[in-house]
Amino acid sequence: MATAMCETAALVDREWCELNEKLKQSDQAISEAWVGLTKQSLLIGWEGHFIKRHNGWERLGFADEKSYRASKGIARSTWYKMVGLAERFEGLDRDDFLAMSIENAEQLAAAPRSVRENREMLRAAASQTAREFEGELVRVTAERECKAASEIYVTIKWRIKQAQREVIERGLEDWQHEHGIDDPGFALELMVAEYRERATLAGFIQESIVRLTREVTRAETIEDLRALRGVFAQHIAEMGEILRVVCGEPGGGERAA
Repeated sequence: MATAMCETAALVDREWCELNEKLKQSDQAISEAWVGLTKQSLLIGWEGHFIKRHNGWERLGFADEKSYRASKGIARSTWYKMVGLAERFEGLDRDDFLAMSIENAEQLAAAPRSVRENREMLRAAASQTAREFEGELVRVTAERECKAASEIYVTIKWRIKQAQREVIERGLEDWQHEHGIDDPGFALELMVAEYRERATLAGFIQESIVRLTREVTRAETIEDLRALRGVFAQHIAEMGEILRVVCGEPGGGERAA
């Protein structure tokens, strides 16, 4: 009995020492990554998540996560963003996580777990540019949701000044209010399309009301009604072209542009 207890105590001590050593290695890796020229943020996130998962702050001589981060001089936004990113990929190997670019890791983190841990997607995240990888995610999402790629939501990132952002958002909100549009993405599409003098669904419908009302009120004879049937047939065909443009389907831009 005493022998078994000693063996158990020895095992616990060994595991405690091994964890301490791993925590120290993570601490050293974080320090080296932050002071390096590249400031390897993904490495900081991975090792920081390891320490957090084992609540190793006190073992390293710190009261909590906040005091540890402050002691390293790591920006708050960088620390919590990267540690949170690592949490989304805790089922991966360290090398697989570090092989990705930050941009691609952020995009992949928003995907379901089955996609995040897919080997092909991980290889793509490690080798493709952010724009290429975004297209790959759109393709995979469209297949999974049985939708056209043009119907998949994406996020646009622009680096602009705060003052510019305020002007853009205020103008977009005014446009939405003026045209009664709730979706900012659709409103922005219409704004750009109008600026380029490209046909839009809203503009087409507005023009159609006037044109078709005029043709209907003019029709008096049988011949006029037969001609009106042709006008409506042409109108339906034109509407189909405009819908293809709005939905982003191929072949719909040449006529409506």
